[in-house]
Amino acid sequence: MEIRNILILAGKETRESLKNRWFVLYTVSFCVLAVLILSIAPGRSEIAGISGYGRTAASLINLVLLFVPLIALITGSISISGERENGTLQYLLSHPVTKAEVFVGKFFGMLVPICFSISLGFGLAGIGVALRGGSGDAPEFVLTALLSGLLAASLLSVGLVVSVFSKRASKAIGVAVFLWLFFIVLGDLGIMGSAVAMDLGIKQVFALALLNPAEVFKIASVLVLSPRFEILGPVGVYAVRTFGREGVIFILLSVMALWTIIPFAYAFITFSISRREES
Repeated sequence: MEIRNILILAGKETRESLKNRWFVLYTVSFCVLAVLILSIAPGRSEIAGISGYGRTAASLINLVLLFVPLIALITGSISISGERENGTLQYLLSHPVTKAEVFVGKFFGMLVPICFSISLGFGLAGIGVALRGGSGDAPEFVLTALLSGLLAASLLSVGLVVSVFSKRASKAIGVAVFLWLFFIVLGDLGIMGSAVAMDLGIKQVFALALLNPAEVFKIASVLVLSPRFEILGPVGVYAVRTFGREGVIFILLSVMALWTIIPFAYAFITFSISRREES
């Protein structure tokens, strides 16, 4: 693979994303809601021992869980299937570029705009905290934004898996929305339901939570922001007492990295060896 070709393809994908009206609407909505959350957040009280920038980051976690997985899954799912459906993918591959370069360029070209939206939303919220005289927890605030970017990368990789196997963009979007509902809406309910139905212990529930990147992000964000791990319930208490706070954070970061690497590698290999676009 040539780095120059990857950068050119990534730049093309980034420009197309920034021009997309849906992406612009998503970015504006995320930023407006981030500022709105800041404006209605309590000014002096603390949330689970968190204050200042940390309190704002804690308030943004649910917003991130709502917006970032949805845009990452949908963007990834239509990246290849959409171009395959309208014929532009075959035209692109007729140029002196490899399928590997196209795939890697698309991934980074989509990830950069999503991370830009996250940075803009967190940046505006951070400026608002500074204007209100907030202090402390700034490193944790930045780390929460970085965790949001890692969540976007992991679910973008999952979306690419959907895209590689989909012939139509409409089908890919449907699968992406289902996965979003599964990861976000059904995540907590699924874990609780499985724990009750199968009589799972604390260890099994913690392991089950690691199978959901959104749950991993939420647990990691809370542990980064709050010294009171009890707010995560019995599972959080068990994890911290077993592995230590730093150990749990390391495990969670490693799991999120695997959620990025494994789907990316699977989609990359499948797309690279597929001959559908060459015929």
